[in-house]
Amino acid sequence: MERRHHVFSVDLLERYATKGRGAITCMATGNDVIVLGTNKGWVIRHDFGVGDSYDIDLSVGRPGEQSIHKVFVDPGGSHCIATVIGSSGAETYYTHAKWTKPRILSKLKGLVVNAVAWNRQHITEASTREIILGTDNGQLYEMAVDVKDKMEKYIKLLFELKELPEAFTGLQMETASVHNGTRFYVMAVTPTRLYSFTGIGSLDAIFASYVDRTVHFMELPGEIPNRQDPYLCDCQKNWKEVGL
Repeated sequence: MERRHHVFSVDLLERYATKGRGAITCMATGNDVIVLGTNKGWVIRHDFGVGDSYDIDLSVGRPGEQSIHKVFVDPGGSHCIATVIGSSGAETYYTHAKWTKPRILSKLKGLVVNAVAWNRQHITEASTREIILGTDNGQLYEMAVDVKDKMEKYIKLLFELKELPEAFTGLQMETASVHNGTRFYVMAVTPTRLYSFTGIGSLDAIFASYVDRTVHFMELPGEIPNRQDPYLCDCQKNWKEVGL
């Protein structure tokens, strides 16, 4: 009988990952950092690079039961965005690896953030640069945070689906330096469509240009909520093949 070889093995990384703060509802990773959200409104950050961990209670001051809807971590593991949902609605927070308290993003009050696109080419530990957030009501927002300021620099609406309002479930952003500035490529996924946006200049100007022109999209067969991953991976692969 032919001997079978294991393709990979699974080892226990953390036995009590949530520290008794509830059941895990979501997770995000980046650069040896794992961030967990729980059904009791807690965010737990494990940094396996330095062997440290801490937790943040986002349910403080909010009535009733609270649950973390989504957590997002940048590729470097420094920046984190989390949305908590409860009886009083949704709130979204930003926190940094060196902060002890999160910052509430008041302009996003009541909005459920489903997806985040990081500016992976330009983000640093000290600044997020441009971030795009996709919500469950079909809106895209841009924000940026400079850590030294302890608050967001701005949050502004970039785009809204009007023809077919759907939740954004996945986002990807790539940039390329060109002779007259920076070219942005943004892919956004809903349960039924894959949208693409591109242009040179600021994100604000690029998305404003789509008021007067057609948004490119591809119909996706079926309606699968978590369809975004394979499509975004394929798009990212194609971008790399053309040198982006």
